[in-house]
Amino acid sequence: MKRQIFAIAGGGFSNEENSPLDQYLLALVPKETVNICFIPTASQDAAGYIEKFYKAFPHEQASHITIEQMQQQDMTQFLLQQHIVYVGGGVTKNMLTIWQDTKFDKALRTAYEAGVILAGISAGAMCWFEKGYSETNGGKYEEYGCLSFLQGTFCPHYNDPKRKNEFDCWIENYPELKAYPIPDFEALHFVDEQLVKHVKPFVTL
Repeated sequence: MKRQIFAIAGGGFSNEENSPLDQYLLALVPKETVNICFIPTASQDAAGYIEKFYKAFPHEQASHITIEQMQQQDMTQFLLQQHIVYVGGGVTKNMLTIWQDTKFDKALRTAYEAGVILAGISAGAMCWFEKGYSETNGGKYEEYGCLSFLQGTFCPHYNDPKRKNEFDCWIENYPELKAYPIPDFEALHFVDEQLVKHVKPFVTL
């Protein structure tokens, strides 16, 4: 069973209707009905964000997992029933702390090893790599460890000048670390921990 991760810098259903990136993601599942589960932890389970998710996937078997559910039960078996686990944006460091405290990170690892496709936007993309560098609660940029499902580090929203400058200065400290700085509305598709495609729906030749 191949392992797949789809890391979206920005865009997807949170920013646009009928997102080409989301259509690419759904096409990775050779099933008539796709089980897709949203993880809104990074936004503290923001109700509006969850509502957007369900509106974006009306023809799929859509679901979501809240922080409270993580705290109350082991979600591993539920994740194993999904074709895609889609992690939303927000504060990456907070999200990772919650996942580690509830052992949800281990459930994600089990699902990934079993062939469930892991996808995410911004924080939901950074989390799969070794290191992260982005804003925390006070708006200050911080370095933190991530899940290390993939090697290197990922910088979403690289088209933003402030973020680009912050990331460029930080990554100079890690010349050996593979960096993936990606602008909004683009994504990276990894198969078995290898980058197989840089998806750029709006780039024409």
